[in-house]
Amino acid sequence: MKSILLKIDDELFEELENSVKNVKVSKTTFIKTAISDAIAKVKRKELANDLKKEIALINEQNLDGALIADFETASLTDLQKYPNED
Repeated sequence: MKSILLKIDDELFEELENSVKNVKVSKTTFIKTAISDAIAKVKRKELANDLKKEIALINEQNLDGALIADFETASLTDLQKYPNED
């Protein structure tokens, strides 16, 4: 396991202290969760961008309009399974 040294300003530290007290977890657990959530958000954005590129490629190939609509609807439905954290 790796470790990191993190320096934050006093105001953010106080917010961290208050937050960990409210959710009753350690600062380490809180920060690990925040990092994991941020990574998941980046991956969702990458997936959404990849999906938009694929939809554009399909549109360029002039495939059946109903097929394209089904694909867009199904794909957007899949993306909506995750909370929107833009």
